Amino acid sequence: MTGPASRRGFLSGLATLPLIGGSVALIGSPSAVAIEPSPALLREYHNWLAYERWWTATELGHNADTEYFSFFGPAHRWHRDRSGGEPWAPLPAIPPSTRAALVLSAVGCDWREDVR
Repeated sequence: MTGPASRRGFLSGLATLPLIGGSVALIGSPSAVAIEPSPALLREYHNWLAYERWWTATELGHNADTEYFSFFGPAHRWHRDRSGGEPWAPLPAIPPSTRAALVLSAVGCDWREDVR
């Protein structure tokens, strides 16, 4: 198996990215990608996050169309701490665009593919 879901496919996808703060090693923990975020990349990341939220809510047994999230716990604190403590800051100190390519590549989404 060499698809994106396999270990080889995952590492192959990461190997194509210029990583900052880590390496393509199983023990590496890259923190960013040296790729200028484009509108196309951000649109694909936004779409991926929307589907991920919907499927996560469904897996939790929630109505994904009407039930949302709570503002407690580590995930909330992670975002709050990176936005300077403001609950809905205009843009966090570390914006989502810095991890969009890394996240999409890590899950095997070929965001560079032209779908139009």
